[in-house]
Amino acid sequence: MSIILISSDRYETGRAIAQKVAEATEYAFVDREILGEVARNSHIPEPKIRNSLETSSSPLSFSSKVENRALANVQAAVMSRLLDNNVVCHGLAAHLYVLGVSHVLKIRVLSNGDEWASQIASERKVGLEKARKIIKKQETAGRRWSLDIFRRDETDPSEYDMVISLSQIEPDEAVKTIAETVSYRKFQPMTYSIKCLKDKELSIRVRLALMEKYPDVNVTAEGSTVVVRTKALKREKRKKAENIRALASKIPGVDYVEVHVVSNIFRQAAESA
Repeated sequence: MSIILISSDRYETGRAIAQKVAEATEYAFVDREILGEVARNSHIPEPKIRNSLETSSSPLSFSSKVENRALANVQAAVMSRLLDNNVVCHGLAAHLYVLGVSHVLKIRVLSNGDEWASQIASERKVGLEKARKIIKKQETAGRRWSLDIFRRDETDPSEYDMVISLSQIEPDEAVKTIAETVSYRKFQPMTYSIKCLKDKELSIRVRLALMEKYPDVNVTAEGSTVVVRTKALKREKRKKAENIRALASKIPGVDYVEVHVVSNIFRQAAESA
């Protein structure tokens, strides 16, 4: 009844390992095949959703707003599946937003660098040194994306319960190690950890419902109580709080909404100027 989140420095490598882990544990497998469903439900083109999982735009651009909405829809879809437990999830950045849930095992898989460089050199007709620079550039881009979007460095080993390098460990051995580790008592769901997961799922659903009109909101949940934090001008505080409360109250699972609105000092200063 656990959850395994697998990320990798190379999508194909992570997917191959994740699929084998799902087979070995008889867990459900969740990967980017759900993006078609997300696209239909959100009315955002699937290519834009895929792009949002790999690159980030300027915080002030229109494309950034679309990407944020796309990612929120992905998170909501992923969380609804994780609630079932017994899931292996890969390729959806869940390792960056499913935090503080003890029955989640987070794995980072590192590709065999020499094999990866040789493959790139062969495919692009370049030397090995050039291929290694291409890999380094991709790794830098991935790190920048995770920091820009989630303020977390996905290349930091401390973000994971286990980091496995395929340079020294065969893929089948990596699969076996992951399957054995998830059976440890510490990764079994407890009442509190299940509650944490449910709270996160609810907070993401509420934020998704609010962000079309209020993209700057921060949402947390505790049982059926939701706390929303946002900013507004002094004259707008009351109305904004009432609107947010009305919208959030309509979300299934929400019984009480608490709204905290602080002054938007930067906008206030701009208007004063």
